[in-house]
Amino acid sequence: MKRWILLLLFGVLTVSGWAQDRIVLLRDTTRLNLSLAELIKKYPPAFARTAGEKSVFERHGKMFMDTINTRTQQFFSYVERNKKQLPLTGVMINTWEFVRADGAYDRVFCEFSGRELTDQQEGQFLQFVAQWYGQHPFPFKTTSGFRWQSMSILGSIPPKRVARTGPGTISTLEAAEKTTRPDTVTALAFNQLGLSSIPEVVYRFPKLAELDLTRNNLHELPARLTADIRTLKRLSVLFNSIPDDSVFITRNKHLVSLNLQGNKLTRIPASVRQNRRLESLWMGNNQLANVDIKTLRRLRRLTDLNLYSAGLTQLPKTIGRLKHVKVLDLYYNKFTKLPDELGRMKRLEQLAVAHNDLHDLPPSLARLRRLQVLFAHHNRISQLPDQYKKLQQLRVLDLGYNWFNAVPAVLGSLPALEEVDFNNNNLRAFPTMLTSLRNLKKVYLGSNPLFGNEAMSSPYANQIRQLEANKTQVTY
Repeated sequence: MKRWILLLLFGVLTVSGWAQDRIVLLRDTTRLNLSLAELIKKYPPAFARTAGEKSVFERHGKMFMDTINTRTQQFFSYVERNKKQLPLTGVMINTWEFVRADGAYDRVFCEFSGRELTDQQEGQFLQFVAQWYGQHPFPFKTTSGFRWQSMSILGSIPPKRVARTGPGTISTLEAAEKTTRPDTVTALAFNQLGLSSIPEVVYRFPKLAELDLTRNNLHELPARLTADIRTLKRLSVLFNSIPDDSVFITRNKHLVSLNLQGNKLTRIPASVRQNRRLESLWMGNNQLANVDIKTLRRLRRLTDLNLYSAGLTQLPKTIGRLKHVKVLDLYYNKFTKLPDELGRMKRLEQLAVAHNDLHDLPPSLARLRRLQVLFAHHNRISQLPDQYKKLQQLRVLDLGYNWFNAVPAVLGSLPALEEVDFNNNNLRAFPTMLTSLRNLKKVYLGSNPLFGNEAMSSPYANQIRQLEANKTQVTY
């Protein structure tokens, strides 16, 4: 124990010279004779113009915003890889970064909150953050440097248990064992109970339709659940520790919703196909090597497929064979391209491909005549195919945090549009075609070089008023 403490203190001391010089607690600025006000005066904010000069964002375009987004993901990965160094998790960190023109950090001020910390723990967190900044200077030069403020969570916050209530619902093992009317119970909410196995009591309810086992420590999904509870329609084992070859499901016609998110799965379990009437399958927050379309094709009633943050780098071309899927969630994967075969999913109504690395969207999506919602924000998309004028039922289009220099003219051909988002792009001209869309209710144009400092003092004020006169909310 003494050896560990000495090693820890040595580690703090080796970083302390650099940390006190560059990375310090916000509350220590006075003690260290550092002036936050002088630094704010010296370094311009990343997005605001000063003295008639362009902002850092305007000068460096989407490369700057893309770098910020990439570094945020890198920091999350760093925290995940090194979380054993953290004295506890769920601590919020606010940082004020002052970056020199050459990319080196002049100063970084930190403030930790959300948990009660001892001085020793705060020192460990400061060392942890100092290591990150020491290893990750800002990757490109700017003409004047800049300042940037951010907020992150160091490790996940253990969520407080929320016990569900309502008619027919039981949320504790004690209540489940004591009830004298098991025939009135339709839902068991056994989330966050620290369970390592399925409790025997779940089998005593003849009308059980929903079983929620979220955030426990289960390592197996036993076949008995689907074999013995023949009224079960919705089953969730979200955020457990179930590995491959530990999902056992018997052939059944009663389960319609299955949530396997956040486990230790690298593939879609073959036994999933035993749910002959499954409508909703959530497989996100696993690390899937691929998507087994053969397994999914057996699910002829599947309409909702969630592959959120599943570690995928590509979709198989056979994805087009999922003819009945209406909602496809592909958020937070690693796609650089989408297969043309997505256009064969003729019943698709909602497609989410945000937070990937897409440079374009395939023209074949124009075949999705039922598509109503398209989320493609946080990519590198700079244009839309003209064929998208065929998406006559599209209501919501979110292309924020991309690389658009102008809003594509094709949007003027989409009469059903109700909500359009182009926040954080590189727009330099007002999208006048939007004034012709009579169903448009919301337009988001913030964080673009379009308006300068004040939208209503810009040359586009009349177009904004015209949209607002059509009862369209414009956010800029």
